Amino acid sequence: MYANVAGGGFTDAAVFAARAIQEMKKKHGIPKQKIASGKTKGGEAYFINEYPATANYSRWERVAYIQLPGAVGYVVLSSRNEGSYGKDKHILEDVMKTIFYVGKVELKRDNG
Repeated sequence: MYANVAGGGFTDAAVFAARAIQEMKKKHGIPKQKIASGKTKGGEAYFINEYPATANYSRWERVAYIQLPGAVGYVVLSSRNEGSYGKDKHILEDVMKTIFYVGKVELKRDNG
């Protein structure tokens, strides 16, 4: 499982997901869209798409797309096979219940 923030100036989760689907269509086929949705612990809206394995891509994946203020976050659960996926797929929704937006974080350097 891994998480990231969408680059390229994406600020709308639905637009970012549509672009991701378009780019992955050849490898993944068409996903099951919005199989789950809800709010994170911090109240941010999210939805989950499911990307089953295909002949061209052996991994089973679920991706949660999170609408953040002025950005899009995403969390990916990736499994080696359908058995592992079936056992673990609920974990992504559990993780979504723990996420909260903390805003911009600035690191301070000690110049001493």
